[in-house]
Amino acid sequence: MTAPAIDHRAARVGGARRPLHVRQRCRLLFLNTQEQAPVREMGLTPYRDWIAEVTRLDADQIHCVNVADGEALPDTIEAHAIIGGGSGHSSYEELPWIRRVKEFLAAAQRKGVPELHICWSHQAKAEVAGAISKTGHQGRRFGIETLTLTPAGRLDPLFRGLPDAFDVFTSHVDAVYDVPASSEFGPVAELAYGVYRNEALAIGATARTLQIHPEMTSGIAAALAQVRRKQLIAEGHLGPSEADYAAFLESLDWADRDIRARMRTLLDNWLRYYVAPTLSPPVAAALRA
Repeated sequence: MTAPAIDHRAARVGGARRPLHVRQRCRLLFLNTQEQAPVREMGLTPYRDWIAEVTRLDADQIHCVNVADGEALPDTIEAHAIIGGGSGHSSYEELPWIRRVKEFLAAAQRKGVPELHICWSHQAKAEVAGAISKTGHQGRRFGIETLTLTPAGRLDPLFRGLPDAFDVFTSHVDAVYDVPASSEFGPVAELAYGVYRNEALAIGATARTLQIHPEMTSGIAAALAQVRRKQLIAEGHLGPSEADYAAFLESLDWADRDIRARMRTLLDNWLRYYVAPTLSPPVAAALRA
């Protein structure tokens, strides 16, 4: 059965204060830009489940397209909003699926579809808006980092109820540079920074992007650390001893509860202020004429 169609252009995004009954009604399109095999090999649940956990939606409310594994992007968005995920790839790689994702994201925003982008998708969406993504000049960031809101970030509904600075889980090598003040989608503003600038962006009225990983837990971070342990030691993120490694894992566990609570607040805000206005469903957002 085809889900009810949605006219995103008719929705007023921002300023909504509806209760989060959105959880019973909303459908998300999740663009999984990470191949599934490495996630399975680490013994982790599918990426879609991580998104379901942080949004507190049922997994069957999230339609997942595994684009890095070759699944086709839809011609019509039968969902209220889009979430784009992280990836082991770089957004500037010249791969056909990466080019298609960027074209899809541009088309989706022209139709007024609310978007939230994480890590790789943050970088790809920033490139669509005219910024540059490249290897970060301060090297890899991994584990726990402090995110600090800019004045624009403190005013953005995405961060409502959160402190001006708070800890987050992060994992990235590339970073976003040369962000323009405006794009074809509207103004572009830096909302937050960590070690790097531009770790959260507002792109027009409907797209918000995060370099951090709001969907990450201490368990996911630990699994990634196990796989990358030699590399993290070589780069100075971990000490070489077993005691060093145990202390690092303990630090993740200690921070997990507070970080996950804040990230759920962030996703609640996105659902409330960006997705809830699309819950009245007139006509479909066809991406191609």
